[in-house]
Amino acid sequence: MKLTPQNIVRHELVGLSTHIVESKDPNHVCKKGVILSESKEMIQISTERGTISVPKGICVFDMTLPDDTVVRIDGGLLRGRPEDRMKKRLNRSW
Repeated sequence: MKLTPQNIVRHELVGLSTHIVESKDPNHVCKKGVILSESKEMIQISTERGTISVPKGICVFDMTLPDDTVVRIDGGLLRGRPEDRMKKRLNRSW
């Protein structure tokens, strides 16, 4: 399945470029890099200054798709194990 803005929440995120545009923790805002891995509650991002772990639920991410489309995603939609998230039924209103 091709990665699109409509199905990104149900897709694998590893390897995508991301930029944190909002966070309840001000230390995470404006961090950007490539997603290395993800777990139920965290995303690991490789930045210029090293690897950081960011909680999904408190951040809003801008993710760049392979076709250079930028999609803004509320991290709350990404919570859960990646393999379970791919099976989850989503409300299309986001």
